[in-house]
Amino acid sequence: MNAPISPSGALDDRVERLMRRLEREKSARQQAEALLEERSRELYYANTALAQLAQDLEKRVVARTSELSVEREHAMALAQQDQLTTLLNRRFFTSSLGDLCQKARLRGGRVVVVLVDMDDFKAINDTQGHEGGDIVLREVAQRLSSLVGYGIAARLGGDEFALALSDLPNDMADAVFAQRLIAALNVPVDFNGRKLQISASVGYASMPDHATSSSQLLRHADMALYTSKKAGKGRATGFTDDLRAEADERRLLELELVLAIEKQEIVPWYQTIVDGFTGRTLGVEVLARWHHPYRGLVLPGIFLPLAEERNLLEAIFVQVATKACAEMAPFVAMGKLNYVSLNVSPSQFKTGNITSTIAKILNNTGFPATALVVEITEDLIMSDLGRAASELEELSRLGIRIALDDFGTGYSNIASLSALPIQWIKLDRSLVRKLGENRVGQAIVEAVLQMAAALHIDVVAEGIETEIQSQWLVAAGCRKHQGFLYGRPGPYHELPCFADPTGHKQFRRGNRNWEHHARQTTSHDSLPQE
Repeated sequence: MNAPISPSGALDDRVERLMRRLEREKSARQQAEALLEERSRELYYANTALAQLAQDLEKRVVARTSELSVEREHAMALAQQDQLTTLLNRRFFTSSLGDLCQKARLRGGRVVVVLVDMDDFKAINDTQGHEGGDIVLREVAQRLSSLVGYGIAARLGGDEFALALSDLPNDMADAVFAQRLIAALNVPVDFNGRKLQISASVGYASMPDHATSSSQLLRHADMALYTSKKAGKGRATGFTDDLRAEADERRLLELELVLAIEKQEIVPWYQTIVDGFTGRTLGVEVLARWHHPYRGLVLPGIFLPLAEERNLLEAIFVQVATKACAEMAPFVAMGKLNYVSLNVSPSQFKTGNITSTIAKILNNTGFPATALVVEITEDLIMSDLGRAASELEELSRLGIRIALDDFGTGYSNIASLSALPIQWIKLDRSLVRKLGENRVGQAIVEAVLQMAAALHIDVVAEGIETEIQSQWLVAAGCRKHQGFLYGRPGPYHELPCFADPTGHKQFRRGNRNWEHHARQTTSHDSLPQE
């Protein structure tokens, strides 16, 4: 039988259990507090790190925003400014001009556009290099900026500038400003201790006087500028109603010229080149003529400059040269002609394919290359002697002869004659006109003939109109003659030399029989070896 538990023993047991429980709870609480303190510290450090990160991120955002603002301003500057001169560029000028014109319409104001084109700027680049050219452009920009006041100034590209002003009250003020501009741009520019002389051509128009929109204002100012450049260097022209009519007529002629090429209305005419000793026809020069359906005969001085501006010259050249070679080939084959002469513009050499173009024409028409003469002008030599030499050498290798036209009027020199494969020079009519009247002119022609003989270059005298001129040239030994004395240009079927079945028609003038001179020369002289 078990002994009974005393009350005091049971109490001690409960107290002990309670104490152990309290110890466990205390331990758990201490662990919880320690864990909580650890977590709190972790949260504190995390919050501190996040705050620092947020602060750093804010600084980076501010810095990047500043960078983007600078980049945006730079991009805007690039979009609006010409980088060389810091003037406005073409695009932003056009936009700003539109805004200016809109304000003027609303307020009843006036806007003037002035276009500026530097004269002979290419010569500065060619002689002083691009460094010299850039200095000139920057100086011009500074001068324009100082003149424009509250207006806007821009570089449109190359050596072209534009101004827009809204503070000029009338046409007279426009003209005065334009002359101030001309004078300011006529002052030399210092470059490497040298003074570079510059000048500019100016054209201007105003709204509402001459235009109703910004685009029309620019177009009319450009018409005025074209007139200035056509008249010479350092000129200013304001737009007028006469210019408007001329521009309308010019646009109409341009459209008609395109149609004329399509319809083959531009045809070859010929002027004979004769033997001054015998009167026999040696060759012909091909001249372009436009048979307009209602304007009648349009001369090349009218339509060829327009064709060159509108890049139509190549099409006209191919059309006229092809027909001329086709018409003249039979006469060359029969021995009635020694050669046919074609004029080639300097702009045609810039394309780099003039040799292939001519070769194709010869191939299509069966015309012999050895009977072809290509006439060039001094402008080609002056613009790019290296390219000219290369192209002319290619033509020469085909057997084509090269003639330097209008010799004696520009910068002709012996160096260019020796550097290029030139077989002929064509003595300009301005020198021929003075023969028999002016001793200085005669001395110049004699010197040219002597120089040509020393270089084994043939001379063709152009513009012969009188017996005195012809006789003087014959006496001086110049054999190839061309001019109205021997016949005016015309279609081949109207020329006397082609009407003669033998092709050896002699020229009789007055009582002088040129067949007599044929009998006094050898067979070699009567048919020169060209």
